Amino acid sequence: MNSPRSRSRVSGVLRSTYQNVAQVAGDTAHHSQQFQPGETKATPMLLKGQSLAAFNPGGEGELQVQADTGQVWTFPDAFILSAPTMTDDGGKMPVTWNCSTYTELLK
Repeated sequence: MNSPRSRSRVSGVLRSTYQNVAQVAGDTAHHSQQFQPGETKATPMLLKGQSLAAFNPGGEGELQVQADTGQVWTFPDAFILSAPTMTDDGGKMPVTWNCSTYTELLK
């Protein structure tokens, strides 16, 4: 992933995890687990010298997210789901990344 470094407004970080799924067999309920990929939503601003094409879907790459609290998440295998559409609000463009693994660093 060749996305340029920039500050972004992060609207959510969902870690990859497993979710219970109900399985019905006759009149008995059982459960299994289904993998849920991690997701990060952010609204970066396209700055002078940056290309919108850098945010097109492509291969995997590292994404680092830092919260106001100082927590840092590193997603080594993040990928962009779909090409963002730039808004008229100062070059902002919502982007969604998915991933399967992450590391959380506490400060």
